Amino acid sequence: MPIITTLNKMLLDSGEAFMFERDKGDIAAIISNITFNILRDSPKLVADVANGLVGRHLLDMAIIKDIDRNKYHCGIFRDKLIKRVLDYMFGYGELQQYVEDEEISDIDGTRYNEFVIKKRGRREKVPVDFGNEKIFDTYCKLIAIRNGGILNENDSHCRVTDEKRRLRINVSIKPRNISGPAISIRKHRLQSYNLSDLVKLGMICDEMKTLIEKLAFTDATVVFGGKGAAGKTTLMRAFVNALPEMERVLIAETDAEIYPDKPYCIEQRVKKENEGGRPVTLKDLVKDGLTMSLDSYCIGEITGDEAWEFVKASFTGHRGLATIHSESAEDTLSRLLVLSKGAKAAESEKTMKEMMAKSIDVIFYLKSFKVVDVLEVLGYDAEKDAFLYNRLFEFRIRHEDCEGNIEGEFVKCSDDGERIKRIFARRGFL
Repeated sequence: MPIITTLNKMLLDSGEAFMFERDKGDIAAIISNITFNILRDSPKLVADVANGLVGRHLLDMAIIKDIDRNKYHCGIFRDKLIKRVLDYMFGYGELQQYVEDEEISDIDGTRYNEFVIKKRGRREKVPVDFGNEKIFDTYCKLIAIRNGGILNENDSHCRVTDEKRRLRINVSIKPRNISGPAISIRKHRLQSYNLSDLVKLGMICDEMKTLIEKLAFTDATVVFGGKGAAGKTTLMRAFVNALPEMERVLIAETDAEIYPDKPYCIEQRVKKENEGGRPVTLKDLVKDGLTMSLDSYCIGEITGDEAWEFVKASFTGHRGLATIHSESAEDTLSRLLVLSKGAKAAESEKTMKEMMAKSIDVIFYLKSFKVVDVLEVLGYDAEKDAFLYNRLFEFRIRHEDCEGNIEGEFVKCSDDGERIKRIFARRGFL
C-alpha cells in the first residue's frame, strides 16, 4: 500500500500525470486514464488485490464502473480492456507479451514509439507505441516506483530489479534525457539454460562443454569477459548450476541477476544510498565473505574496486567466478588491473599482476551470445611485462553483419596446458 499511495501522491503533485486529450481511439491513453482514476479513488483496493488480501473481481468491478462512467467505448472488448488495465497496473502493459517471452533477453525503448528486442543476440524491431511522451513518462515512473525506485525531476535515472520476473530495469527521463523517457529491461529466464542448452543454442561446442564441466568440479577461478549483452551472465549462471551440489557459494551482486538453481548458495546484493542506513558495496560483500566458510565467490559483474577483493580472495585458495566488461580475452586481465587500482592497494603493480596471474585460471570471452575465445592463464612475465596465455578454443568468424551477428565455427586450438592439467589431476581427471 505505501508504494501505491506514494505513486498516487507523486503523480498528483506533479500535475502532469495522465492529463491527456479524450481521444477514444487512443487505447494507451484510455488505459492510462483508467489506471490513474483507480489509483486516485481506490489505492487501498489496488494494494489489497496486489497482496492477495481480496479477490481480483472487486478490482474488475471498479474498472468496469470507470469504463462505463467515462463511456470508453473504443472498439475493444471490455474483458480485453480490463486485462490490459491490469497488465498496466501490475504488469508491464504494452511490454507484457515481451516480458513473458522466455526467448527474449532484452527489451529497449529509446522513445515512446521506438522499441527493439533481442533474441539470442539478435536485435529486431517490435511494434510498440505508447501513444505519446506523457503516457510513456508516467509508465516509466510507475515501473520504477513499483519496484522500489525513485524517478522524478531531481532523480531522473533509476536502476531497479523485479526479482519475481527476474528483470533488471534501467529507466531515465527528462532532464537527464534530452530525447524523452527511455527504458532498458534485461531479462533473465525463469527456467535457466544449462550447458546442454547452450550447446544447442550455439553459444558453446561439445568439447567446450566438457571443459566447463571439468572446471566446475575443480577449484579453478574463471572470469567471463565481453561487452554488454554478450551472454556473460547466462554462461556464468550455467557454470554455477554445474558446480558440485555441496559446494558453498557466495553470490554477490549489485542487482539480482544470477538466480542460481544450485543449493547451498548465499545470495547477497549491495545496499544503495537511497535505501537508507549504511550503504553496502560489492567490495564489502566480498571482503566479509572471507569469514563465511565459503568454497567459491561469484560476483555478478565487476565494475569497481571490488576487483581487488576478488583477486585477493582467489589468491587465498577460494574459487572465484565473475563477469567483467572487456574488449578482448587478452584485455580482460588488464581491465581487472585498472579496476583493482581503484582500491588503492599497497602492493606494487608488478605484485598485483603476479597475484592476478596466479589467481585466475581461465578466461571465457563472449560476443553476440557465443564464446569466441577461451584462454588458459599461464602466468606473468615480469621482464616482458606481459601476461602469458595458452589459447584453448576460438570461434573463427566467417561473416559478421552490421548488427554484430556472427557466423563461423568453433576450433580447438591446443590441448590443456600444464596449469589445467595440474588442476584436473587434483580432482582425478586425466
